[in-house]
Amino acid sequence: MSNITGSKPAAFLSRRDGDFLRSVASTVVVMTHCVNIWVRDFYDRHAFLSMGALATFLDQLSRFTVPAFFLLSGYGLAMQQISTPLPLGQFYRRRVPRILLPFLLWSALTSYRFWGFFAELPWKSAPLRALGHSLDLIFLKGFDYQYYFLIVIFQFYLIFPFLYKWARHRSFLVVVLLIQIALMSPIEAWLGLFGLALPPLYSYLLFFFLFYCVAGVHAAWNPTWVSGIVGRMTLPQIWFLWFATLGMVSAEFWVNIALLKKPLMFADHFNRWVVLAYCCASLLLLLKYRDYLKARVHFNARWQWYFKWVTPFSFFVYLVHTHVLRFVELFLHGLHPVVFVLRVALVLIGSYALAWVSQRLFAPFPGLRHALGLPREAPPTAAK
Repeated sequence: MSNITGSKPAAFLSRRDGDFLRSVASTVVVMTHCVNIWVRDFYDRHAFLSMGALATFLDQLSRFTVPAFFLLSGYGLAMQQISTPLPLGQFYRRRVPRILLPFLLWSALTSYRFWGFFAELPWKSAPLRALGHSLDLIFLKGFDYQYYFLIVIFQFYLIFPFLYKWARHRSFLVVVLLIQIALMSPIEAWLGLFGLALPPLYSYLLFFFLFYCVAGVHAAWNPTWVSGIVGRMTLPQIWFLWFATLGMVSAEFWVNIALLKKPLMFADHFNRWVVLAYCCASLLLLLKYRDYLKARVHFNARWQWYFKWVTPFSFFVYLVHTHVLRFVELFLHGLHPVVFVLRVALVLIGSYALAWVSQRLFAPFPGLRHALGLPREAPPTAAK
């Protein structure tokens, strides 16, 4: 998750805007993973008067989160390149390790879960095949389910220099959007009408998420990209659009599990047309409140604790929370409402506590802090 650097006064998003959105998205992701067992229960029982229904609504509401990470990453990376242009070789030497090091370190920390898999590979009889299976697991499947963000962003970093200039043009953004739409659900249903089908592909490939990354780059080149739309729409209109798209996301999920009988992993994916519409509505809502956030939150003394103790650690929390969740699951079982609340609270508190302790423990080692997803430096103080 690239940090948003300073830019012209008319920047699409300020650093505080990006930090705030990233931290909110990270928190919602953690909450969603904590209550996933209730989502699975709703999938099995279709009980609307249950905690499962609430968890499912939260799960669908969270569909804006990972696309937001991709948007911010594309925007931050482009802002850095605009302010400090790097030739191709320097870009790969300086920028790519920023995402590759956290990915490799956290993969290594999680690799214990796959020791049996690696031990069974034919290292002696077919070393190249064994190496291929290992690279396939690391770079296309991932050692833990939240690592797919790092896998996709790593792919984006590899091709960023070749997209950077093209992405400033609206026509290129439209082409990328059309390509992504052509790969998103329910395109498989439309293709099925003509006896066609998409080839089987890994879900953790960049072109399923490329539009969000390119949209971030486009926004860096064009700070007033959607300001006209935001300016013409009233606040009630944007709220109506947001609720309408969220309703569509939730309704499609119900159709997928109740009528189409899709497996949960296919019914609940980010790669859906309605999710794209919901993400666009969420972005418009954020931009409509940008001035309000700047005045009431970003530089309000009452909120500076949030920008000191929460936003700098959102990346680390995103990476570590599944380990904390597995520990909490050892003690909290069942589907009781109290367990629902405790799981969310303990995982969030535990993840941020680990972040604060790690930041202090590794204070003399900025390189290691970076590799862990911790901030290299202390967060900046508020300044208008």
